[in-house]
Amino acid sequence: MPPAFSQGLFESSLSGVHENEVSNSITLGGFIRSVAYVGNNPENDLYYFQSAYAQAGLLVGAKAGSWATARADLRFRYGTEFGHPVSEIILREAYVDLSAGPVDLRFGKLISPWGKGSVFNPAEKITPLDPTVRSPEEDDIYLGVWAMRGRINMGSSMNLTATWKPVYQASVLLIDPIPLPGYVNFLDPDYPGPELKEGSYGINYSLHAPLLDASVYWFDGYSHWPGIGFDSFILDSATFSPIALNLREQAYRIRMLGIDLSIPVNAWIIRAEGAWSDPVDGRAGSEYIPFPEISYTAEIERSGTHMTWLGGYYGKYIMEFEAPAASPSLGADLQQFYGLIQQGLDPVGGAMDNLIKENIASFNRLYNYQLEEFYHMAYFVGRGNFLRDRLEIVFPVIYSITTEEWTIRPGISWLPWDGMKVSAGFSGMYGPGSSLYDMVGPVLNAAWLSFKLTF
Repeated sequence: MPPAFSQGLFESSLSGVHENEVSNSITLGGFIRSVAYVGNNPENDLYYFQSAYAQAGLLVGAKAGSWATARADLRFRYGTEFGHPVSEIILREAYVDLSAGPVDLRFGKLISPWGKGSVFNPAEKITPLDPTVRSPEEDDIYLGVWAMRGRINMGSSMNLTATWKPVYQASVLLIDPIPLPGYVNFLDPDYPGPELKEGSYGINYSLHAPLLDASVYWFDGYSHWPGIGFDSFILDSATFSPIALNLREQAYRIRMLGIDLSIPVNAWIIRAEGAWSDPVDGRAGSEYIPFPEISYTAEIERSGTHMTWLGGYYGKYIMEFEAPAASPSLGADLQQFYGLIQQGLDPVGGAMDNLIKENIASFNRLYNYQLEEFYHMAYFVGRGNFLRDRLEIVFPVIYSITTEEWTIRPGISWLPWDGMKVSAGFSGMYGPGSSLYDMVGPVLNAAWLSFKLTF
């Protein structure tokens, strides 16, 4: 799946929001920006405005006495994206904090990602993502969830946090960019309802010490990455032409145990993170449920006067691995029909449904990177700050050794004066034929330009 960049390594240090105090209890701040993405349309091989929009964000903070604070992040966006008009109002975050001694309680719409990794976060199971978002700021891929979070500070160096998510919020799958046959339809998703028994919860114990920063995580609930499930298939029995293949996004429950640590050594920082994830329900007959897996990442970062360098490794071990029974596909081909006829089977019956379910199961494995038993990725990031931190250059690159896929996101930001930021860059995903990036890259690859004024 796409990397999360959770610690904001790629988010420019020049992009902070300035808050102006209005009274003793309310603060206001925000930003106004214009963004344009230019990409190539793979259908006609012409360059076009993949995304072009103006956006205004309002950040409101409030305080009542010494116990209660609140925060809201409201955004307005208007423009065009992937050839469709965009006009939206999004309440990205809105929550209230109550604090009494060592106990804190946060309630509302939250964004609170787990993990210390700068690029990959195996322990991240709380906060959903939208990897299709067209924004130069990486943190914008996170989606707010309605949740309650309680924290107990156990002294100056330890805390215990529990998060409850009673309402399911799914991540956005990279399905829209993938060219699909015209007969493929996505029905309403099969997500859990608002019943209390369908909620998810996570527990996080953290240790903060001068020589070690570490956390242990436990999650029990629905994965924010849904799978793609088979619903029905309709075939023209006279011409053997597909009429409709109906699919839907399916949520599934998992359990996860994770750990991370960060160790500073002079100008160096060593980070490591790992997680075991296991679906609660068995995979038999459920093409959308993944295998259990163990994923892990390790990275080392060095900071200098003007340059920061980071190198890392990310890997996965797929437990209970079985070789795929079919090629990854969200469709059906004529060869499958003819093969059933040669075997004397009815292509309109359940045999065809089973073949298509195997295709979909393999596609889910392609999407989740579970077609192989082991996966290995390497990544490198260089970031430079010059001209008294008014100029920033970032060059990240990720290479999947197993799938031979590449991700590059070079960018440059310039702060001509306080509060004003001009940035440009390129986002590219490339892979060999039949890889996930070969499917989505031609649609999502683009150069971008952004003007942002914070206040």
